[in-house]
Amino acid sequence: MDTELGINKSGIVNYLFDFRDCLVKSKKSILMYIIMIALVSFLLLGPDNYAHPKTELIVIGLLVILGIFSIVLHYKNGNEKLYVTAFVVILIFGLVCCLVTPIISVSDEGEHLMRAEMTSRGVLFPDYVNGSYESISAMNFFAKSNDLTVLQVDGDTDKINHTADHKTAAFEQNPFFGYMFSGLGIFFAKLLDLNVIWILWLGRIFNALFYAITVSYAIKKTPIYKLPIFAIACLPVCLFQAYSVSVDCIVTGLGILAVAYFFNMCENKFTARDIIIVACLSLFAGLCKLPYLGLALLLLFAPTKNFNEDDKKRYYAYAVLGIILVLLIGVLWSKLVATPALSHSWRAQYMIENNVNISNQLNYIICHPFELFTGFFNYISKSFNNIFSMFAFYSYSRGGEYVPSQFISTLNTLFFGLLCFGYPVDKKIDLKSKIGALFTFIVVFVGICITMLLSWSPVGQLTFAGIHTRYFLPLFALLPFVCGINISSVKGDSMDYPIITMTILFISAMIISLTALYY
Repeated sequence: MDTELGINKSGIVNYLFDFRDCLVKSKKSILMYIIMIALVSFLLLGPDNYAHPKTELIVIGLLVILGIFSIVLHYKNGNEKLYVTAFVVILIFGLVCCLVTPIISVSDEGEHLMRAEMTSRGVLFPDYVNGSYESISAMNFFAKSNDLTVLQVDGDTDKINHTADHKTAAFEQNPFFGYMFSGLGIFFAKLLDLNVIWILWLGRIFNALFYAITVSYAIKKTPIYKLPIFAIACLPVCLFQAYSVSVDCIVTGLGILAVAYFFNMCENKFTARDIIIVACLSLFAGLCKLPYLGLALLLLFAPTKNFNEDDKKRYYAYAVLGIILVLLIGVLWSKLVATPALSHSWRAQYMIENNVNISNQLNYIICHPFELFTGFFNYISKSFNNIFSMFAFYSYSRGGEYVPSQFISTLNTLFFGLLCFGYPVDKKIDLKSKIGALFTFIVVFVGICITMLLSWSPVGQLTFAGIHTRYFLPLFALLPFVCGINISSVKGDSMDYPIITMTILFISAMIISLTALYY
């Protein structure tokens, strides 16, 4: 009977025995994880949490179970199937974080949610009519529930109200594909006639699913730095955006995948198909955030030692053509679509009130180049800790959205430094590719800073306002390649299990921090 139903009892039993064996093998990592979870909880929980610990105990208990399961899963899969572990870890912790994170607490999530809801109705290019966009009345619930949990609001159990309504902001300047996954989640919330809160929850969950798929495929694709890519993709500052309806989830996922394809090109002989894929990924990321068009520059720096002269000429011709097309399409999109759409946003009024003018600012920069360099380096020196603080997963503070812990922040930043500088590989990295990756990093990094300078700072004030860590997330994946030591005699295997354990710990710490503050 079991065979007729397609159930292989012996296979299930063998799997359970294998899992049990891996549980025994991973006992040191599990013990380390449990001890660190206890320490993190002690550091993050306060008197109010201890007075009413029900929610905290449930969340921490769930995180312990998920963490142990993830550690054992990696022991079972090994590095050969790290992409499977990555998919499972990102998704299962994402389900918890998407539900625990307060309503509309991620940067600009309210406006992103408006656009995602429009996409769920098939509106790919929003119509701006009489100063507003068509929406539905259900969205009013989210407008009045910012930074609150479902335990603090009324109306979250109401059904979705489809009555037509109008809103004044909806990220019209962003491309529709940035909201396809979150919009699909909202579509299912409507299709299943769920409560209104599921508009947000399923939007977040489907974005988390996209991120899990993209990162796991990137890990599978790259022949080098698999574990650093996994750990960097799972940094709290990355996952906090990925577990939201923000378009930053899409940008980060596509950027990491483009980097993975570049790593593959550096280690294996590649074809025109790889060039097209990297160009397309750079284009899609760049249409969401213009400076990421610069990722296409990576195409110029793949090793060509295995090519003959004709192949080299053909490769560089394809690479240059790809870069030109990416830049051309990106600039046309910005000029013909994104910039006009900005005039419909509250940002246009901000620019008028604060004397922000891109053309005049460019003229000022051309006339005062030394002031630009001085302002840039002053900003970097003063804001280095903010930009590269891996545990400061909120982009900015509106009164403290997470429980600060200098110990956890320092530990997480040191962990990031280890991934970038200390993770060894047993393959020689081409110097031209390293330098090219560094050049690309600098171009995109500076491009982001200049873009923010032109878009937010008053004319003549070179203060680089509005720059947040989340803008640089895809670039983090390049750092192990650029900065990593290259000692072939050193094996990374002994570091792998502690890195996996610490990665899971920091994800758990992020969720505990949210729970400690909001519950």
